Amino acid sequence: MTWKFTSAESVPLPPPTAEPTPVEVFAAKSQPTYAARRTYTGVLVAARTSELSFELAGKVIRLTADEGDTVEEGQTLATLDDRHLAARIRKTEAQRDQQAAILRELIAGPRREAIEAAEAEVRQLSAELKLQEANRGRREQLIKRSAISQETLEDAIYGTQAAQGRFQAAESRLEELREGTRPEQIEAQKAVVAGLEADLADLMHEKEDTRLLAPFSGKIARRSIDEGTVVSPGQSVFRLVEHEPLEAWFGLPPETAASLEVGQQYPIVVDGQTQIASVSGIIPELDSATRTQTVVFTLSPEASRKWVPAQVARLEVGTTRQATGFWVPNAALLQGSRGLWSLYVVKADSTIGRREVEVIYSDSQRSFVRGTIVDGDQVVASGINRLVPGVQVQTQPLPE
Repeated sequence: MTWKFTSAESVPLPPPTAEPTPVEVFAAKSQPTYAARRTYTGVLVAARTSELSFELAGKVIRLTADEGDTVEEGQTLATLDDRHLAARIRKTEAQRDQQAAILRELIAGPRREAIEAAEAEVRQLSAELKLQEANRGRREQLIKRSAISQETLEDAIYGTQAAQGRFQAAESRLEELREGTRPEQIEAQKAVVAGLEADLADLMHEKEDTRLLAPFSGKIARRSIDEGTVVSPGQSVFRLVEHEPLEAWFGLPPETAASLEVGQQYPIVVDGQTQIASVSGIIPELDSATRTQTVVFTLSPEASRKWVPAQVARLEVGTTRQATGFWVPNAALLQGSRGLWSLYVVKADSTIGRREVEVIYSDSQRSFVRGTIVDGDQVVASGINRLVPGVQVQTQPLPE
């Protein structure tokens, strides 16, 4: 049996029609400036750190602080043996008292009894001189008659001269006593007493230096010696750290440092924790190695108790810069060639066009660009990887 089939006439199918691709767009709007935020890394620094040591050599007989202790300003931390120094102080005090007594005697002047004794001595020597002169006169008469030898006459002459000298010396002493102590003697003795007072003051300062005091309040980070150690001047005994308040030091570009002012407050992040710190100083010179300017931030006492020196800190600073451009989402950027980027814009016929742009600044969410886009361009906000220039799209506004 033969089967016969009737063939149906072929009917041409209509060409497929592509549905426009939906895209979210936003209107480009130029701005004359942009705010840039940069994160900088710094380090926490103790406000003051000091290696404490004695100015004198000696044996340490007492330590009153240890590592980890909190000490107050002026607290005694260590003491040296001062027995030999105490003996020198007592000796100098005795010498000072002795010379001070002499000074008082000079200021008071000679006593009446001393003057009367000097007057009596003058009268006695005057009588002795008259006796020697009479004796000499008699012997001169006898020598003329050759009754005595020339040697006997010379003895009388020398005796008279000696008596004359003793008499004149006694008169001078009497005159000096009557006139009182000369000002020069008093001034010289005052200088002696003042010198001993200075020696005593120096010894007392040395006695004070036998005690090692805390120059500021803080914590003992290290103790280097034990009791009984004989130390030399400048040898470290304690390392004292003041970390209330702590400081955070950051190296910033000069233009960023210039935008800060002393007293301004900024958030500082350490180990994921954020605390407010204020600008306390801006170093007026550049670091020769990093070409940055150091800015010092002071943390609050509360933050200082939570953190310790040498921890890494981070600071975010915003600055306003002059440049005309557009803010666009990072999802709208397509990497181009020669360091440029591209944006897709929706043209008047609802097709995609490509525009080359330069990224001036970028953060985690958006970028500030400039290039061939103009105010009012409908920029595709996302989904650019499924688009090509010329494709038909259906726009919808980007949600706020």
